[in-house]
Amino acid sequence: MTATDYRGSSTPARPAEVTQLREWVAKLAMENKAALLFELEVWIRCFDRFFRIRNHPFSETELREIVRRDFSEELKIVRSVSLRMSQLCTEIISLDRTDSSYFGQYVESEILHTEGTWRYEDKPLKSATPEDSLSLLIESLADLRPIFESLTQSPSVNFQTFTSVGKVLSRELQRSPFIAPLLANKFKPEFDRIEHVEITAIIKSISAPDLRQDIAQVFLEAFRMLRYLNFIGEDLRADRPLKRSLLLFSLIYSEIRALLEFIDSRILISNALDEERRDMIDGGSYALRMELDKVFGKELVGFVNLRQAPPIYAKVENSHGLLRNCLQQTIVGVANAFNPNLTGSEIFPDYQTFRDQSKKLRADLWHLIMHLRFYEAHVELAQDGQLIDHLVAFRDGSMRYLMFRDWEQLERLHDDIVGAPTVDALRRHIHLFATYLETLLGQINLRAVLMNDPFDYPEVKIQAKATS
Repeated sequence: MTATDYRGSSTPARPAEVTQLREWVAKLAMENKAALLFELEVWIRCFDRFFRIRNHPFSETELREIVRRDFSEELKIVRSVSLRMSQLCTEIISLDRTDSSYFGQYVESEILHTEGTWRYEDKPLKSATPEDSLSLLIESLADLRPIFESLTQSPSVNFQTFTSVGKVLSRELQRSPFIAPLLANKFKPEFDRIEHVEITAIIKSISAPDLRQDIAQVFLEAFRMLRYLNFIGEDLRADRPLKRSLLLFSLIYSEIRALLEFIDSRILISNALDEERRDMIDGGSYALRMELDKVFGKELVGFVNLRQAPPIYAKVENSHGLLRNCLQQTIVGVANAFNPNLTGSEIFPDYQTFRDQSKKLRADLWHLIMHLRFYEAHVELAQDGQLIDHLVAFRDGSMRYLMFRDWEQLERLHDDIVGAPTVDALRRHIHLFATYLETLLGQINLRAVLMNDPFDYPEVKIQAKATS
């Protein structure tokens, strides 16, 4: 296998290096460090995809003006991620290797002092180990960071400079001998085990060898991308800076596109797949493509230039949720093609929870809309306090099941009702709030988890207190 998914790298991974890498990864797993190596691998893949413009969420206008675009913000994110990569390398390798054997080999093999000048030899370390590769990676990233810093302080970083930085970064990463085999052998048992017995049983039940292998790859790819999204989810929960998630989104965008192409070119044309299963998988593929376009054609457009925390959080949270849900649904859909009785909750513990949350949100939205419409028609009764009680109950309850981007607007509409200076203003604000909630209700009804659970719009009994 060759590292063809890495920029400029098509060098076959030598068997000895592959064997040594596998032994090293197994050792790290024994030391509970495999997760650190997985994260490092993810960021390296992110660098590869991030410097390819087609993986950025640009609008059509931005793409037309790409040669005049300023890429300073993108390089700031790259610098931030390079710091995280150095930290990961340091945590993985032992300090004695960093300080002793590596440094001697680095000086001897990479930098030779000749007649008062430094001469760089672009060749791998002799008898290098994976730890040596990480030490060299630390050195390369440390050398590149001042360049990133200097460029981001300049008036503008143009398209050519940005792509050139990507090429230099790629060459520096390739100096580490074990980067190529690390990337070439994408699926590793320490990272990519399918722990769902139901999924394993489905794979084993497929009699056609080629189809069995292809379906297994779809599951592996989708589960791996969910692991990529976990990094973003952890940053959201811990309230960490979220700009670096753009690299992860670029990687996910690239890999989902590759997965969709794989499904189209391998699975959907397979003679071993009957028409009903083909239609089910094709439908799931189409839904995944639509959600991907929604995230990168709309939600993340302009994200890199945002400055305020609330809109940054909203875009990341919404994009993360959309991609996570559609990847889960893709896995469930492919699984259902071979086992119709398997439910999403049997694969994902939170799958049923999301459905339950959506059902409660839908019911509470409808309940609040009916109260708002009642008080819009009987605005003279809106001073009884019950309307405010309903608004507060929703804000403190089911509103958390909405996307974060909707919260600010709901808070503003809520405050407009509470602070309405006149009866006419109150009626107008109640109408606007109810109309906004009706739009939200329509969006909630489109959630995939509710497709087979239509809403019956029940009657809501309203008992308002008469005002004296």
